[in-house]
Amino acid sequence: MMVDDLNLSDERLKLSKRELEILNLLSEGLGTKEIGELLNISVHTVTTHRKNMLNRAKKPNAASLVSLAFRKGILR
Repeated sequence: MMVDDLNLSDERLKLSKRELEILNLLSEGLGTKEIGELLNISVHTVTTHRKNMLNRAKKPNAASLVSLAFRKGILR
């Protein structure tokens, strides 16, 4: 799945299946530890996925990343 923060033809934000799962859980208000426990992955792994998504989207925090995902129709 390819998405971006400016237009849908730009490939700057490519989300893996796991990143999409994490983004969805972030949008539900779960924290890093809760996401790790739910997906049976370490807190460090969740943090790395979050950091990678933020860097690719050029967003400062998870809230702005989630907002972008809703605006672009990645999350509903």
